[in-house]
Amino acid sequence: MPNRKTALRGLAVALAGAFTLTACGGGGGSDDGKVTLRFTWWGTEGRADRYQAAVDLFEEQNPDITVQTSFAEFNDYWTQRSTDATSGELPDVMQMDLSRLLEYGNGGLLYDLGEFEGGALDTSGFEAELLDSGRAMDQLVAVPTGTNAFALHYNPDLLAELGVEAPDWDYTWEDYRAFIREVSEAGAGQSPQVYGGNDYTMVWWMFLLHLIQEGTEPFADNGEMNFTEDDLREFISSADELREPENILFPATRTEQLVPKSGFTSNETPVELNWDNMLSQASQDANNDNLQLMPPPSGADGQKHLFFKPTMQLSVGANSSHPEEAAMLIDFLVNSPEAGDIIGTELGIPASQERFESLEVEPGSPDERVVEYQQRLRDEGNVTESAPFHPEGFGAVETEYVQVLGNEFGHGQISVDDFVSRLFSEAQNLLIVQ
Repeated sequence: MPNRKTALRGLAVALAGAFTLTACGGGGGSDDGKVTLRFTWWGTEGRADRYQAAVDLFEEQNPDITVQTSFAEFNDYWTQRSTDATSGELPDVMQMDLSRLLEYGNGGLLYDLGEFEGGALDTSGFEAELLDSGRAMDQLVAVPTGTNAFALHYNPDLLAELGVEAPDWDYTWEDYRAFIREVSEAGAGQSPQVYGGNDYTMVWWMFLLHLIQEGTEPFADNGEMNFTEDDLREFISSADELREPENILFPATRTEQLVPKSGFTSNETPVELNWDNMLSQASQDANNDNLQLMPPPSGADGQKHLFFKPTMQLSVGANSSHPEEAAMLIDFLVNSPEAGDIIGTELGIPASQERFESLEVEPGSPDERVVEYQQRLRDEGNVTESAPFHPEGFGAVETEYVQVLGNEFGHGQISVDDFVSRLFSEAQNLLIVQ
C-alpha cells in the first residue's frame, strides 16, 4: 500500500490533469464580451467590507468585468478550497497563504502569473525577495498583498484598570511569564474574571520564533524538520509554572464560549500574540481604538530575531477561463492607490512600492499604529531574520499543532509527552520531504 506522501503526490498529478480537461472552470463569460470572475478569501466581516468596497471600485473602472465575492473563516476556507481543487473548480482569484503555497503550486493548481508581468500585472514595485516568496516550480503563482510581523497586542485601558504596567519593549520570556502571573492575580476578583493571557506554547508561530531565537531554522530546504522532540518538549514545558493553579492562563472552555470573539477582544485578558495587521480587526471586535502593539519577548541573547513575511498572497486558479482578467483584478488590489485607501493595513503594510508611498492612514488609527510598529522594528534593528521556509505540508502541520493537539492539550486531555510524540508522528505523514 502506498504511503500518504505518495498518495498526496498522486492526487496532485491527477488534479493537474483535471485542470487541463476542465477549461470551463472558474468564472464565466458571455457572447457580449462580459466576464464574470469568482474571488474568495478568508477573514472577518471587517476584511470583507474593505475588499468589497475595493471590488466595487474595480468594477466601476472595468464595466465589462463582474466579480462575485465570498469569504469564510480560515479553516473552513481551506476545506472549501480542497473541495474546489478536487473538482477542478478553484476560484479565478483566491487569497493564498505561504503555508499552503507549495501544496497548491507544486500540484499544478495555480496559474503562472509570470505570463502577465509587464502587462495586466505590474510587479516592478515589489522587492525581489518578497515577490520570490510567491514562486513554485519556477513559476510566479502568488502575488504578496503586504508584509506583517508578529506582535503582542495589548490593552492599556484594561491594564490601567488592573493597576498593572505593560512590559517594556525589551522584555524577556521570564518577564512575560511574571507579567501573566501579575495580571491573573490582579484580575482574579473581576467579573468576569481577567486572566493573564493565552497559553503561548500553543501558538505555532511562537514555537517557530522560539526556535529562531535559539539559532535553529525550523525546516530544512528539503522539507525536513530541523527541531527535535526535546526542543518541542522544552518549549511547551516552559509554561508549566503558569498552568497551576488554573486561574492564570485563559481556559479553553471559555475560549469556545466567546467565539467569534477572543478573550482579548472580550476584555477578559489584556494581551494576545498575533500578527500586527490583525490590530484593526481586534480594535473593531473590542470596540476599542486604543489597543497597542509591542514585539514578542526577546531571546536569550537579548535580541528579538523577528522577521517580515508576506501577510497574504493572491493567486489565480489554474482552471480559470479568464486568467488575464483575474490578473487585472490582482493588479488593482495590490497596486492601485485607490484600493490602498480602502484596504489600509488590513492585508499588511503594502508590498507594492506605489501603494506604500501613497498609503495615507488616519492619525491615531489602528492602521497608523501598524505602520509605526513596523517602522520601529526597522529603526531599532529588531528584524534580523528571513521568514522561515514553508515546506509542502507546513499548513497541515500547523493545523495539527493548533486545532487538533492544541485543543486536546488545552482541555487537559493529553500530556506534554503525548503532544510531542503525536505531533512528530503526524508530521512524518504530512510533510513532503524532497
